Amino acid sequence: MQKPSFIFLLILGAVALLGAYQALFPIPAMTSFVRFFALSAYLLLCVSLIIGPLTIFWPQVFGQVVEPRRAVGIACFVFVALHGLLVIGIRYNWNLSPLVSGLGLIVTVPATIVLLALTLTSSDYAVKMLGPVLWKNVQRFNYLAFVFSSVHFILLSNGLFTAVNGKMFVNIAEVTLLILGLATVALQVAGFIVRRKRMRQMKAGTPADKPTAPSF
Repeated sequence: MQKPSFIFLLILGAVALLGAYQALFPIPAMTSFVRFFALSAYLLLCVSLIIGPLTIFWPQVFGQVVEPRRAVGIACFVFVALHGLLVIGIRYNWNLSPLVSGLGLIVTVPATIVLLALTLTSSDYAVKMLGPVLWKNVQRFNYLAFVFSSVHFILLSNGLFTAVNGKMFVNIAEVTLLILGLATVALQVAGFIVRRKRMRQMKAGTPADKPTAPSF
């Protein structure tokens, strides 16, 4: 099995585990779907960002995944769209006023717009029309989408424990994804530092510690 296929199989397995975990909660099916789409979207967003620094550290292993990670980003937007439609249509009965009722909901508007823009430009045709430099600058807005999504997740998460019908359940999925979000930030910072170091070495004419990987 090729490395990209194996990595995407792991991603698919993680999404399936999230679905199974939500199904175990004795809550209405619609609530389970809402949470499943939200958690899966955040998982995919983190993965799409983590792939970048991983190619900096281990280009031979993860370099092949840089191009196919577009599919991860597109899947993230699909889950975001499904999550949003369920919340607005079922929970708020197509009333958009709650979207401006608090920071946790307000940030969903720019996050969704950014993810939509990234999805619409995630094609070879978009690269050709915008040019590689402008296209890459547009794609860098995924960091902004991550910030907005993280704020939404943190403010509306249920915490370590959730009370359902008088019983307490451990929110293993949410806690794990919060840790994944922190790991995403840490890897981005580490990747930025290593990349800047290699760029300085190249300008100074000294060899880098490792081969330069595709930018992220």
